[in-house]
Parts: sequence; C-alpha cells; structure tokens
Amino acid sequence: MSAVRRLRPVPCAHSRRGLSLAELLIALTIGLLLLGGTISVYLKSRDAHAAMETTARLQEVGRYALAVIESDVRMSGFLGLMSRPELVTNLGGPVTDPAGAPAALRGCTETWATDLARHLHGWDHADGAWPLGEPCRPSGRWKASSDGLIVRRASAERIAQSAAGLREFNRHVLIVSSRTAGQVFVGDAAGTIPADYAQSDPADAAPLADTRRLLVNAYYVSADSSEARGHPSLRRKRLVAGPAVQDEEIMPGVEDLQVQYGLDTDGDASADRYVNAGEPEPGAAIVSARIWLRIRAADRDVSWQDTNRYAYANQDERVAPDERQFRRIVVSRTITLRNGRNP
Repeated sequence: MSAVRRLRPVPCAHSRRGLSLAELLIALTIGLLLLGGTISVYLKSRDAHAAMETTARLQEVGRYALAVIESDVRMSGFLGLMSRPELVTNLGGPVTDPAGAPAALRGCTETWATDLARHLHGWDHADGAWPLGEPCRPSGRWKASSDGLIVRRASAERIAQSAAGLREFNRHVLIVSSRTAGQVFVGDAAGTIPADYAQSDPADAAPLADTRRLLVNAYYVSADSSEARGHPSLRRKRLVAGPAVQDEEIMPGVEDLQVQYGLDTDGDASADRYVNAGEPEPGAAIVSARIWLRIRAADRDVSWQDTNRYAYANQDERVAPDERQFRRIVVSRTITLRNGRNP
C-alpha cells in the first residue's frame, strides 16, 4: 500500500492580511477613551479622598478645640467649698498675698483674677473693639469678626491644706474657701494659708477649708497662627504663676468663635432663652452656653469654591473671594454649667 501523502494547507491571502488603517484608528480611539475614563476616575477618586482627609482633619481640630473649651466652661463658677462669689472677701479687688497686701499682676488689669462675679462672660464681635484693655493686648492680629469668652473657676485638683502642700504653688494665684467665705491670694515660698482659714484638715471629718489654683482663661481668635501668617488660630490668655497673664495658642485652623449664653428666667435651673454677650442683665442666671467654632483648612483646594452663607448665633457672613478655595466646617455644642445659678 502506498503511503498517503500529507499536504500542508496553504494559508489563504485573506488570513495573512493585517488591520486596515480605519480599524487601527478605531482601536486607538477606543483605547484612548478607555484610558481617559480611567484617568478621570482616578483623578476624581484622588480628589474625593483628599476632600475626605481634609474634612476628617477639620473635624478632629473642631472636636479638640471644643473639648478644651467645654471642660473649662462646664466648671465655670466653681470656687471650692462654696460657689458664691459675693462671699469672697477681696472680690473685684487687686490680688493679694496671704496677709492681704496687694501683689502685682503682670500682663493684665489688677482685677483679672478676682472678678469672680462674672465667672462666665465675654464680648460680642458686633462691639468691634478689643475689650480687655491695654495690658491685655491680643497676640497677632485679633480677628474682630469673632466673639471672645472669659471663664473663671477653681481647679478641680485640691491642694493639701498644709504649708507643705502650698509651698509647691509659690507665686500661683490660689483661692481658699470655707463654707461661708473665700479669699483669692498669691502663694508664697513658706506655704502660708490666710489666717482666717483652717491650717490643716481634720483627721476623721470633712475639710474645714479648701485651697485650689484659680484658673482664668480668655478665649479669642487670631488671624495668624504658629503654622503660617494668615492661617487663623484659637488662642487664650491664661492666668499663670508670677502672677502673670500668658498668651498661648490652643489650635491652629479655628477662624471663628461665637458664643451665646443660656438664661434661666423662671428658676428651674434650665435655659429659657439664649442671648449674645452684653445682653444679659446684671444678676441674670447663666446656666448654659452655646459655642460655635468655624474651622478652616490649612491648604487651598483648587477644585473647591466655598460660597456657603455662615449664619449662626448672630454671625451672618460669606467668606471673601480670595478665601473660597479653603474648605471649612462649623462645629457647635451646648454646655450646661455645673455651677449655674442666680448670683
């Protein structure tokens, strides 16, 4: 039998032909469209991610700044064993040493530490002027479109009622209180306790006297910060050892502070209405406070235009055109005072 000869098939001319120019152009067009879509999705995802990161950072700044203010405001008016400022013997006078002799206070007015009758008060941006006087000038450029807030209270930490306990607080402004009286004084190196107050704690009884650091903080907004000129910040003037008033930055990025005060008009210890600074009548019972903070991003976002109207408290404004590429959020909190009452 003869072998069957196998023949290799010869490809036809059509199977060897490449893409035509039209087909190539169509393929390139489709590829470019797909690539452009992919790039567009990537860029939008990147911008969305950056916006979410910026918003998260703004929220973090807002939470921290509110937490600092809240912990202070909530304890406003706390004075130790009593919370009646009219019982403080040198209320509204100059700070003194333990014997009652005046002691110099650097950096602010001599009544900065003893104005305890106004344990929570401030100023309104509508006033248009820095209210704290020449010794208490703001650091940087005070942002006049924002409110200010001043808090006065005793520290939550009690000092041991003994000379040894007080020696550590030499040159600090302290407040000593009993159930019926109080006195603001500047601690000395000997740890002297004013003579009218118990010099020690009873062994098995409630304390007869209580000594604590006096805390005074004035919160305001500066147009500048430690990060950059033109980047705003929340600042405060704080009573420190010396005695003196020190200016410090709390948090960059805060560009507005607004405050309203809750008044109890019917004696039930809850706020019946909220008013701006300067509106409460003398002796009005302030039992709570509403705080608004507006937080601004540090960097511009070229894809963003902030055309929002910011209306809260008695603030009502839109940002300037050259500021609209910064993202912003507004955070707020209502704080109930633990020592809110009728003075």
